[in-house]
Amino acid sequence: MAIEVNESVELSPEIVLEEILALHRDIRVMSDDEILYGPLDRTGELFRKLDSLITMDIEEDAALKLLQKKELDPVFADLSRFRSLYTVRLETEHANEILESDSPWDALEKFLFYGNYLKLVRTESRGLGLSPGDRVAFLGSGPLPLTLIVFFRQHGIKSTGIEQDSSRANLSKRVLEKLGLSEAVTIINGNHFSLNGKGFALNPDTGIKALMIAAQAEPKKEILEHLLKVMPVGSRISCRIYEKGLMKLLNRNCLLDLPEGFEEHERVQPEPPVYNTVVFLEKKR
Repeated sequence: MAIEVNESVELSPEIVLEEILALHRDIRVMSDDEILYGPLDRTGELFRKLDSLITMDIEEDAALKLLQKKELDPVFADLSRFRSLYTVRLETEHANEILESDSPWDALEKFLFYGNYLKLVRTESRGLGLSPGDRVAFLGSGPLPLTLIVFFRQHGIKSTGIEQDSSRANLSKRVLEKLGLSEAVTIINGNHFSLNGKGFALNPDTGIKALMIAAQAEPKKEILEHLLKVMPVGSRISCRIYEKGLMKLLNRNCLLDLPEGFEEHERVQPEPPVYNTVVFLEKKR
């Protein structure tokens, strides 16, 4: 069975669960390499089905009822793994298209989710109170650092991206060089523990105005606990999460309980085509 998204139809949790389990049967047997490098028609079809499923119009209570079923934890973990890896695949393939293009900026704008990033970055720039010439850090910048590219191109904001996978970090550096942005946007191969005074430290002397955490940067609880130890009082953070309907299955436990010492200032809900809620935090002590 395949559910068609239709806002006029109310779907019961039982019907949605049936669709989730059917999709999971196909996804659970796929290795990471199959998702990243296997036949595109197969993985693309599964991605579209998953995307349709998690963005369907479903009552919050019905979504919560499903997401609270502990026996479904392995199912949701597999679906989240698939979506995360397929997103990396999309970004990697598009990064290579940019490198091969004689018109790299035109190629960049053809990325499937480019419009999403324009709107999301505008929300973050306003929420963090940024101005042209400011610099931000971004944890989880990926193989195609669209957030950082858009920040500079649209808002004149410089940045440092942090990416833990070395091959993705190197690919993103090549893309930035191709676009002529190597001075405005720098990439560090590391993770949240790189924010610790050695090579890169989040403190007033660096000129970094705020830290952003990508939706796919995990584990968020560990990340926030570490940042609480190393960031100075008054530091600002924006954190992208999924919390609307079944999008929650991608990070169901995110920011349910903030580490003591952080204060939530604002939570901006997504508007199409954006999926991410943006949570703005400040370290108070």
